[in-house]
Amino acid sequence: MSTKLVLPIFFALLFVSCEVDPFEETSGKTFDVGSLSKRKLSNTLKDGQHWVEAANGTIYWDENATSQATTKPGETYLGPNVLVGTHNRDSNLNEPINSAKFELYLEKNKEGSSAEIMGNTVPTDVKKYGTLAEGLYPATYRIYNKDGALLINGGRDLPTVNGNPNNPKNYYNDGSLKPNSEHVLDHILFHKGNYGRESLYKLPDEHGYRAPISTGCQTGGSGNGSLPVYRDFIKEAEGFEGNYYLRKP
Repeated sequence: MSTKLVLPIFFALLFVSCEVDPFEETSGKTFDVGSLSKRKLSNTLKDGQHWVEAANGTIYWDENATSQATTKPGETYLGPNVLVGTHNRDSNLNEPINSAKFELYLEKNKEGSSAEIMGNTVPTDVKKYGTLAEGLYPATYRIYNKDGALLINGGRDLPTVNGNPNNPKNYYNDGSLKPNSEHVLDHILFHKGNYGRESLYKLPDEHGYRAPISTGCQTGGSGNGSLPVYRDFIKEAEGFEGNYYLRKP
């Protein structure tokens, strides 16, 4: 069998996306997710937007900070609307279930966060799937799988912590894996977690296969009762146009 025939089959078997498809709305209509990369983020942030992270990690509204250039030394400019995800990963990227914290900061409420929820910033299997790197990324509100979600960086070309063997983009034409530093994540959103049980895996099907809840996405809490909590949270983000800021504790 020729290499040209083998590689498409190999990639088709290898690639798995998040539980929800960021390229298709529940109505069946498709939309252009764009192709912003981390290198272009500085050009996508607009002036006149004022959430910042202080040196001690506090998020506050600063009327004098209209860009990174006008933000105080040692502080990070975040924009007018930002979802802040504080992960709880160890050095091996292990993160206890539902231990990451997500805080929603909106320009309509300059006093502090408008909503908070616990969730997860790692994929179902950190060795099999890529883990999103810390950083500031554009994010927009979308409807997926019948619930609200945030599409991060247009859903494409996000950097990983330690590589991602689950994306065809990360392979050369001969099938060999590119260096981890060149790997990217695609199909990335902040979406609801596993509301069936407290796990990033679904229950096994009749063949014993356990479908992943996330192959790189950021997710709300998992477990009984988590769905209404998530829906209350994401309702506050309806129409969201801003950024997602993933940071360490």
